Amino acid sequence: MKFHIFKREATTAQTSSKSGGTGADYRRQVSYAGTPQTALKIAAVYRAVNLISNAIGVMPMHYKRYNAALKYFRTDYESAVGSRINYLLSVRPNSRLSAFQFWKQTVSQVLLQGNAYIYPRLNIYGEPVEFILCTAGTACYQAYSNTYIINDIYNGLQGEFTADQIIHIRNMNLNGYEGVSTVFYAANVLGIAATGDDETLRRFATGGRFKAILSNITSVMGFGKYQDGQLEGKAKELTETLQSGQDIMGLPGDVKVTPFSMSSTDMQFLDSRKFTVREIARFFNIPAAKLMDDSNTVYGTAEAANLAFYSEALQPIISDIEEEFRSKLLGEDRYQNYKFTFDIGNLFALDRKSQAEWNKSRIETGMVSVNDLRREFDTPPVTDGDDVFLSVNLAPLGSEKLSGKTSTPNT
Repeated sequence: MKFHIFKREATTAQTSSKSGGTGADYRRQVSYAGTPQTALKIAAVYRAVNLISNAIGVMPMHYKRYNAALKYFRTDYESAVGSRINYLLSVRPNSRLSAFQFWKQTVSQVLLQGNAYIYPRLNIYGEPVEFILCTAGTACYQAYSNTYIINDIYNGLQGEFTADQIIHIRNMNLNGYEGVSTVFYAANVLGIAATGDDETLRRFATGGRFKAILSNITSVMGFGKYQDGQLEGKAKELTETLQSGQDIMGLPGDVKVTPFSMSSTDMQFLDSRKFTVREIARFFNIPAAKLMDDSNTVYGTAEAANLAFYSEALQPIISDIEEEFRSKLLGEDRYQNYKFTFDIGNLFALDRKSQAEWNKSRIETGMVSVNDLRREFDTPPVTDGDDVFLSVNLAPLGSEKLSGKTSTPNT
């Protein structure tokens, strides 16, 4: 009979799985952000959603009517129906929400839930009396029957509705009918970000995550499986001590600890978190500079970031909402004479420089008069302020404009 006293025994699969301790399955260490609530705990997501929804919220929507005599569209405040619709769109859509909160919540639902459902409640004459934004999760679209099922007890809205009765704002989707949340598409990136946040919290809580190999300093001692069991027990004990936040610990004389953990700098932990912010910015069509990632930002790139934000992040959402209102509230006999448009002027309300350049361009190109601008700023008109000017910078050689001469009328 042979006694393999000094021969290491091969560990079984069961023993191997147990010896993994807290890090055997990496999925146990991953934090997932697959819901709106968990996604909003990530700073970049909160910033992106808040930025886009606030930008839409500050822009009032106007219901405009075509003036056939002067051949342009103007906000309809004259008719009773037009005045009521403009009040709903720009002041108070319903008894629960202001216009700002209404549009902010609409856009937030589109980004986080994938869809926003708006029910225009009509009177007996078919005129809107309020716009109800369905509570998230209370409405769904039936593609086969082209109808909507709503069970919103908060707004007292229940039943089955036709497609023409519901204003449906969709996020990016694959079938053209039901929108999908940006959180769903960005699940992997958001999981990395959430895991990074949790790891940062653990590092601060424990003074830096410590990892090490625990071994016996003697070359041979006893049977292998018993020695492994003792080391496993010491490893668990050491792990619990470190996770409890203790700074000083005692180890048995025969135990050797070989550290192999890396610092945040060594594993480029902070750089990877910056990369995650840029990935989130891509999913939300937002320049990274708008999410406070100003590592490479200069004045020129900041200006370009604003333009990209307006054209790539806001314009598609604005156009989608305008077209959906137009298609659901205006029939074939009215769509040419009426329209719904957002007023983008409020985006520059606190940016005086951009606002001044925009107003100057409007005057120089004859779009508005001085009194038109004064009315926008709630200031009284001035004498001769209704004249429209056009800046003329080019003239043919030898013209009276270049020489300063004035022509005299023929007598």
